[in-house]
Amino acid sequence: MNHLDDDAELYALGLTEPDRGPEIEAHLAGCEPCRARVAAAEEAAASLAATLPPVPDAPARRAWWPGLAAAAAVVFAAGAAFEANAARAATGRLVATDTALLAIAGSHFGHTTLVSDRGVTAKALYARDGSWMYVIARGAPPGTHVTLLRPHEVRDAGAIAGDAPASLFVRDPGRVIEVDLVGGGRVLARGKPAF
Repeated sequence: MNHLDDDAELYALGLTEPDRGPEIEAHLAGCEPCRARVAAAEEAAASLAATLPPVPDAPARRAWWPGLAAAAAVVFAAGAAFEANAARAATGRLVATDTALLAIAGSHFGHTTLVSDRGVTAKALYARDGSWMYVIARGAPPGTHVTLLRPHEVRDAGAIAGDAPASLFVRDPGRVIEVDLVGGGRVLARGKPAF
């Protein structure tokens, strides 16, 4: 085996065939470049996992008027509706995250830290072929947008969403020269991908 290539990212995500594990681990024991690539992929996967917001706990459902079964039924129905809405919202977040993870698992990617002097911590993961970018930020105020500087164009990719950390998955950003987080008319963080 020369180098792991795409298998480095797949191994970091636990997506390689189980019978390949010993072969890959033996290779990693003697190959520093592949160990570094797997470590970077594991760091990226951990960062992505940290973007999943917790599913809210269901509200407590108990009748506070003893003997009023109708009141208990109303409370139960409201709680069930709340749980169904929370489940739909969580499913939407998981689908977006799954899309990002599948994009990362299926391509060569790089990452860059977005530097900030305004208390924002951010990183951009991106496909080396320009097919996707995933921006993750902590400490950015609501309404913060991701702006992509490309040759001859500036593109507002949209607002980051979610709680700390917030994120945005961008399809087809192209070759990006600079990634900025912009909020309140100011650049909050800036990074330069190395395509």
